[in-house]
Amino acid sequence: MSRRLTSVVAAVAFVVLATPVFTQSMKPIDFITEVSIRSHMEFLASDALAGRGSGTRDEWLAALYIGSQLKRWGLGPAGDNGGFVQEIEIARGELAAPPTLTTDKLKLTHGRDVLVQTIGTPHASGPLVKFAKGITIPAGAVVLVLGTDAPDAQAVTAAAAVITPETDQSRARWDATAANTRVVPQPGRPWRVVADARTYLAMSQTADGTVVKFDAEIRPGHTYNAVAVLRGTDPVLKDEAILLSAHLDHLGTRGAGADTINNGADDDASGCVAVLALAEAMAMGKRPKRTVIFGFFGSEESGGFGSRYLADHPPVPLEKIVANLQFEMLGRPDEKVPPHTLWLTGYERSNLGPELAKHGAKLVQDPHPEQSFFTRSDNIQFAYRGIVAHTVSSYGLHKEYHTPADEIRLIDFAHMTDAIRSMYAPIEWLVNGNFKPDWLPGMKPAPRGGRGGGPPIGM
Repeated sequence: MSRRLTSVVAAVAFVVLATPVFTQSMKPIDFITEVSIRSHMEFLASDALAGRGSGTRDEWLAALYIGSQLKRWGLGPAGDNGGFVQEIEIARGELAAPPTLTTDKLKLTHGRDVLVQTIGTPHASGPLVKFAKGITIPAGAVVLVLGTDAPDAQAVTAAAAVITPETDQSRARWDATAANTRVVPQPGRPWRVVADARTYLAMSQTADGTVVKFDAEIRPGHTYNAVAVLRGTDPVLKDEAILLSAHLDHLGTRGAGADTINNGADDDASGCVAVLALAEAMAMGKRPKRTVIFGFFGSEESGGFGSRYLADHPPVPLEKIVANLQFEMLGRPDEKVPPHTLWLTGYERSNLGPELAKHGAKLVQDPHPEQSFFTRSDNIQFAYRGIVAHTVSSYGLHKEYHTPADEIRLIDFAHMTDAIRSMYAPIEWLVNGNFKPDWLPGMKPAPRGGRGGGPPIGM
């Protein structure tokens, strides 16, 4: 058995054994324990999952693990084919092979001769035009930039491709860029290509009008959500839903040095563990009056594909989702707020935060407004669609953010356990009452991106 598989099996076994033995005297909140929290974290943020890269097999394994826990607690499946996992085809694909550029005499390969920075239409071609100041660029041309007189962006909008010579800056990141096999084709935009010195010389000696062909074979990309539902019991309120969510992906393996695994313990294994802990506690208690959706989203770090999919394909009608609480980076306290306190992104935008605080939530306003966290987490996909949606966090802008150093050894499990337990009673009030939060005047986010998708995110 491989070392990696051994780690996976051991972690799963530990979670099962660490589950508290149920007794009649236990309350649902008693299932939120540091042992259980630590055991989930030790799998999700372990080296075994190689950083849970967006849209990767490791992200899929994380979704399967989470789904197995949701099933074990008796929650209802809301994934594909009666399961808990959703497989979602996304715009970001995988290169089947390095893209190529060919002429009648040249065949140039990405990573060796050229560096492809942007792929427009996966298969494109056009006549070579050598650009110098004063030259008009015809539509569909392949523009070879001569010297430093690069055309402005508007001038090449209708071009098939733009080829520029390498610089010290582009050479410095050549290897890292060339090794990236994930790509988002951008039809309607020109290919952007950097040529090394030898290739640039060969292209500059190629006759004007020579047809240059660009080819990229791209396999469809996928991301993975894990979703469960706890159906409400009240004859009226059961049709309304509260969404509790987190993102399950992180950055995978990247960077230089001995450690290239971005474990993402705080970002956002901690949020996943928070939602898992709340799901288990709620499953062990009396069924709520409102329906509760537990959502774990893939590809937050690469654009919010998972949350966007659930917002477009919700397990209940979108207008019936009363509120969304996203959990993100709860693994360490924030020195900018008092001890045992969490903060809520966009606290000042709605009456949800203040109402939760009245019912015991230790929530205050986000102390980092300059970071625009309200629009950088999965909650924004639902906020753009009109749902009152915020993120619960205690991220203190620590230096390990988005680095391989975001590891389990730095998680403050006492803080994390207290943080999750502090949210249980307020959420229990929310899922059992008829309170419907509202945006405050002028504070509702304006819809963006057609159906409300908005710009790429990634907290």
